[in-house]
Parts: sequence; C-alpha cells; structure tokens
Amino acid sequence: MSASITRRSAMRFKERTKIMLLILGCFVVAGVFYWMLFAILSEEPAPLSRNSVLELTLSGEIPERAAEDPLREALGTAPVLSLQDVLQVIRKAARDEKIVGILLRPEGMLTGWAKVREIRQALEQFKETGKPIYAFLEMAGNKEYYLATVADTIVGISTGILFVNGFLSEPVFLKNTLAKIGIEADFVAHGKYKNAPDMVTRERMSDAQREVINAILDQYYEDLVTTLADARHLEASTVRAHIDRGLLDMKKAREAGLVDTLMYYHDLKEYLKEHLGKGTRMVSFNRYKKVPFSRLGISPKHTLAVVFGVGTIVIGGEEQFGQDGLITSEGMAASIRKAAEDKEVKAIILRIDSPGGSGTASDVIWREVVRAREKKPVIVSVSDLAASGGYYISMAADTIVAQPNSLVGSIGVFAGKFAWQGFYRKIGMNVEKITRGRNADFFSSTGKFTPEQREILRQFIMDFYQDFITKVGEGRGMPPEEVDRIAQGRVWTGKQGYELGLVDVLGDFQTAVQIAKEMAGLPPDEPVKLKVYPHLKSFIERLLESDLSTGISLSVPELQALPPVLRNIIVALPHFRTGEPLFLLPFDIGVN
Repeated sequence: MSASITRRSAMRFKERTKIMLLILGCFVVAGVFYWMLFAILSEEPAPLSRNSVLELTLSGEIPERAAEDPLREALGTAPVLSLQDVLQVIRKAARDEKIVGILLRPEGMLTGWAKVREIRQALEQFKETGKPIYAFLEMAGNKEYYLATVADTIVGISTGILFVNGFLSEPVFLKNTLAKIGIEADFVAHGKYKNAPDMVTRERMSDAQREVINAILDQYYEDLVTTLADARHLEASTVRAHIDRGLLDMKKAREAGLVDTLMYYHDLKEYLKEHLGKGTRMVSFNRYKKVPFSRLGISPKHTLAVVFGVGTIVIGGEEQFGQDGLITSEGMAASIRKAAEDKEVKAIILRIDSPGGSGTASDVIWREVVRAREKKPVIVSVSDLAASGGYYISMAADTIVAQPNSLVGSIGVFAGKFAWQGFYRKIGMNVEKITRGRNADFFSSTGKFTPEQREILRQFIMDFYQDFITKVGEGRGMPPEEVDRIAQGRVWTGKQGYELGLVDVLGDFQTAVQIAKEMAGLPPDEPVKLKVYPHLKSFIERLLESDLSTGISLSVPELQALPPVLRNIIVALPHFRTGEPLFLLPFDIGVN
C-alpha cells in the first residue's frame, strides 16, 4: 500500500513539475518577446555609410498615416509605408550628404492617382539636388511606370512585363440583383449629379454619371500621356500608340525607348555599388526612416499643426477619431480646437482624404474650422479626395490646395432607406405594424416612402442643400447662384476645381506647408516642426489595450478586396443614423 501511495505521490510531483516548467517556459517566451520589442523600440539608428543609396520599394495601398508596428519588423515582415513617411524620407534624403541616390522599385501599387503624383513630385525635387534616381521594374502597370519615369535610368528584368494600357472605370449597378431577393432601394437626392444611390436604384449608368467619369478619365489620360512623353522624350502620338497596344515585354519596351536597360535586381545593386563611388552601400527605407532630422543639423524653432481628416465622416467622440477609417465629429473638432488654442502653433494644416459622410457631423467640424480661422491661418491640403462632406469640412479654410488629379466638390445631399418587405415574404417572415402618428413608419423597413413622406424628405434634403451651397459661397466668396451652378453633386478634379474657384492652389502637401509659413509670417526657408493630430496609438499602447490592429472590421479579408473608399464607407454604415442626410461621394470612380 505504501508503495502505491509513493507511486501516486511521484506521479503528482511529475505533473506539478510539468506544469511549473510549462508556466516557466511561457514566462521565458514572453520575456524574450518583450525584450526583442524593447530592443527594437529603443534601438538607435545605425550610422550611415558616406555613400549610401536609399532603397525605396513602393507597393500596395499607401495610406496617409500608419501606426508603428515593431512586431512586423521583429518577424522580418516589410513595414506598412505611409504617404507622410515616404514624403518625409525622400525630402530628408535630398538634404542628406550621405545619400547619393535613390533606387526606386514600384510594384503592385493600389494607391490613388493624386498620391502617386505627390510622390513623383517629391522625387522630382530630390533630383534637383543633382542626385540620381534609378528605377527597377518587373511587372509595371500605369502607376508603376508613371512613377518610374521620374528616374534618370529605368531598368527592367528581361522576363518582365510593361502593362501601360490606359484607364478603365466599371461602375456596378445592383437594382435588379436586389429585386431578385425582394429588396427595393428608396432614396431622395438633390443635384443632377448626386447619384450616390444609383448603384442600388438604377439598372445602368445615367448620362450625368457618364459625363463626369468621361471628364475624369480624359484628364487622367492626358496627364499620363504628357508625363510619359516628356520624361522619355517621345512624341505624344507614339505614347498613345504604346498605350493602345497595352502589353509589352521588357525587351520590346527597351527597343521602344520605354526602358533604358535590362538587368536583374541584384546585378543592378552591384552595378550601383561599383559606379557610385567606393564604399557605396544600400540603406533600407525602414532603417533610414529612423534617422532624425537633427542628425542633418535641422532643429526647427516654430510649429505648424497638421490635423488629418482621413476616412468617412460620422457622428462620434474623440476616441474613435482616426480609427477604422473614421473621421468623427467631436474627434476632429476637438483636434482643430486644440491646435487653435495652442500658442506654439503658428498655423493649421488640414490634410483631407475623405469621400464625405454624415451631413450633421460635417457641419460640426466646419464650425470648428470657422472658429479656428479667427485665431490663426487654416490651410487645407487635399490628398486623393475632398468630396461632398470632405469638401464641406474644407470650404471654410483660408486656402485650399489640391493636386490636379485630386477629386473635389460633389456638393449635394441624399437620404433614404431600403424596403425589405419583398425579402421578408420570400423567407416566410411576416411583420405587423401598429402606429401612432401618420408618419410613424417613415423609415420602416417594411415598405417604401408614401408620396407624403417622399415630399417631406425632398424638402428636408433641399434645406440641407441650400445650407450647403450658402456656406460654400461664404467660404469661397461666391454668390449662392454661382455655387449652385457648379454644385449639383458633381465631382470635379482638382484642376477643374481650381478653374471653377473651388480650389485656390494646385500643389502638394509641401505647397500647403509653404503657404502656412507665409501666412504665419515665417521665413520660407526656415524648417518647421509639425505637430500632428490625432495621436496614433503606439504599439505598446495597443498592446496594453489588446488591440494590435487599427480595427477588426477593416481586417476582414472580404473587405480588403474592395477599393479603399468603398471599404471605409461600408465600415462607417453602422455609425450613420436612420434618416440622416448624407454628404457622400456620388459613386466609386473605380479608375483602374
């Protein structure tokens, strides 16, 4: 019996030992993990070689901003590049005597055309220092080649493909699809071009939508042809012929003068090391990003605030601002208020990339812009979009700066609902209604609007539209009648908006910075510190909150396949209130 007890005791001891070892192992793994993160976060940037070439690989979507993610670095995964980081690194490299050139590698770019142009302009400014740019192409489409043509030398791989074939827009219409499952879309919009609901209310494209898309494609196409012709010293007719053909292998592209030489990427790097001076080395984007401007002897004395308005506009608080692609009313208003009250801040730049959203939320932000202008200059810098609500929050600024290929305007309003009664019948579901008040079922999902309800909603939408164009007139110095003529929900390019008075200056973010310095009375050549809003949570903050992503909803694989604008609108849908008037881009342009 004692032997049996001894065996059981020994077994229990072994089990406890295993558990203790397992717990100890978990602590060791966690300790190593946090040690690695701490080492990465606290790592000082290594000194650069005097002859360094910056490797700049641009791919996928390039958002305006991106939160730090040292976990990706620890795992050896390429970091998410943000537009602001890319522009800052290029400008820093232009000033840095240790950087002797850039090796540009664009591949699979999914970002908007205004952002691509802004990167290209930054690279053009880099070239003005006399430093060379080399571009390497494997599979290049419109955006990759457009960007690569800024280079002094374009290198391709012999088995690569050049697929520069022009532009395509393919709007989708779901009215008949919804009808098959018993759902009817019932919307009211004001403005000839305010056709945001067309996707669900029409079977095919309207003449108004076709007119707008054709105008946008005409400008994008002309910009592509002109840029390629100038960069490659070709006739515009020759470039158009290449675009019409569309598909070329790199060998034929070289024969056509579209590519300078053929080489593998490794061989190109070895070539640069031999020809750019003794001791030439490559430096990655992620490593060079960590090099502070102070190492270049730059120590700004004055501060400008930059408030990012990126995403769909919704009613919400400060905590949600900048998360899940949302611009919340209280969040952005509070950021503008803080910047206006900060005595160190000499001027405010609003960086806008938004298709719009809630009319009410847009108005809250607009009011804060008006109040901020009373204290200091406010300048808007438009990225890809400042449409509808995105333009609403921009229109009160002292100066609006946009890229020629940005999309602005879309001054119009719509509201409505979906009637699900047919769908309910198909699945055998019955909904009974008991009401008090003639229009208690105004936004009921069981049926469409009655004629009376439709008229009430139409007048409601009209009042919002009149308020919109009145405020545009006040901000832009136009009579309401003139605003109404160019409004009507129409989307304009930045270039068209400039010609119509909706935009003041054609340029990039750096243009906005220069204007802000001038309006604040600062010397044009003096460097400035940028104080950025909203605060992006650090990796440690997200780790402590057990929130390692910017939003679970945005990480759903099905959403990732959608265009960014449409994806952000879908994520914002739960935040829209029933019957809320919407200032939204009338359709996803979807230019490919």
